[in-house]
Amino acid sequence: MTRGTGDMERKKRLQADAETERRGNPLCPAGAQDNRFPDPHAKIFRNPDTGREAMYIYAGHDEGIDRFVLRDWYVLWSEDLVHWQVKKALDRRDTYLPPDSVECWACDAVQSPFDGKYYLYYSHGGESTGVAVSDRPDGPFRDARGKTPILPKGITPTNSYDPDVILPDGEDPRAWILFGSDWTDHYWAMELRKNMTEVEPGSARKVPVYPDENTKEELLGVLRSDQAEAFRYGDVWYLYWAGRYAVSENRLGPYIFRGNIGADIPHYPDGRAFIDHGSFVEWRGQWYYVTCQGIENWSFRQTFVMYLHVADDGTLMFDEKIRSSGVGQYAASWDRIEAEWYLAIDSPALKKIELRENGKHLGFAVAQIDGTHDAFYPHVYGMPENAGMTLFLRGEEGACADVLIDGRIAGGTALTRTLPDFEPVAFPLNNEAGEHDVTLRLTGKIAVDWFRLDPAA
Repeated sequence: MTRGTGDMERKKRLQADAETERRGNPLCPAGAQDNRFPDPHAKIFRNPDTGREAMYIYAGHDEGIDRFVLRDWYVLWSEDLVHWQVKKALDRRDTYLPPDSVECWACDAVQSPFDGKYYLYYSHGGESTGVAVSDRPDGPFRDARGKTPILPKGITPTNSYDPDVILPDGEDPRAWILFGSDWTDHYWAMELRKNMTEVEPGSARKVPVYPDENTKEELLGVLRSDQAEAFRYGDVWYLYWAGRYAVSENRLGPYIFRGNIGADIPHYPDGRAFIDHGSFVEWRGQWYYVTCQGIENWSFRQTFVMYLHVADDGTLMFDEKIRSSGVGQYAASWDRIEAEWYLAIDSPALKKIELRENGKHLGFAVAQIDGTHDAFYPHVYGMPENAGMTLFLRGEEGACADVLIDGRIAGGTALTRTLPDFEPVAFPLNNEAGEHDVTLRLTGKIAVDWFRLDPAA
């Protein structure tokens, strides 16, 4: 096949897939009347019905047109991040909220390291926080305090809502609940007792965020918002809120402002990104950024799941392509499938690395030093029969890249010379047309930037 003919074939496939391409974002769970599930908190729990791990997203449900109307709390879950289910996790009438409340604001859920139960911390508007408990990650949850808030209004100088729970780790055996907004006095945290339904009196601590390392005055105004989430990446703690984030050596700060992860999307009138509440979680060797975004206006919000990438300097990044298409599925007609878009890897020896040249960020790749390890890309749809594959890779002589289709080897390449820089390497595959799970099995010292699928020559 000539190059010109190949280009024409690719254009035809791109046009065909543009008409039928699947959309993974925003999330639209099976059986739901719509996909307006905002304020997500994502966690990885074991599904008690299957025994397998799944991602659980705890959210509200937007019903308003020009104001927030949220009547209950919901949980969405998926084992493959493509097929989602949803059910009501907590009914407002089972809490201390008024029966007709429309202020079922953001929530968070954790599995207690002390008793193994699941605790859902829920907001009553911008005023207070309650807690409910369940034996299952998908509920139903029941109020755990006799219908009284765990964080009543006025417990600290800030608004006591939009909770984020930080569980114990090797450096701090205590659990903390983080909450607040810039409406009053920014973010605060209180220690949770081991019963997870009470806070320790006198434990309130302010969580400061500074504009830079040399300025010890807190950020004010549009740089602050509600629903902060703290998570740890390596040795660094991140504090995220409304598209912005800061870093610290400690979970309770002080944090140093770094930037806006949503700089290139529409903004509210006050300058905050339409990207709103957000959550971060690692699963099977991949990091995920789960957030909601205002689609038509600030009260019409939907949830998106994206791969999270962290540059060497700590910058948080995500892909516009994945924000549109979703995770865990790929079109064979895409110009390239980035190697860092894997759904899972089988070993931490296979790492996501940043690519830079002359100080400029070029993207990410997947790399290893030795051994044999797999990167998994399921649900590759629209694959032609006996497709061609092009890998953009570098590596030492003798390194190998095998391609498995639905678990069997369908093709591959072995480097007969060292490639110090990335080069395209093409080879044929043996596969049927249709949708397949693709695995890159790498052996030796090798790095893959991206791969592409082409019609058979």
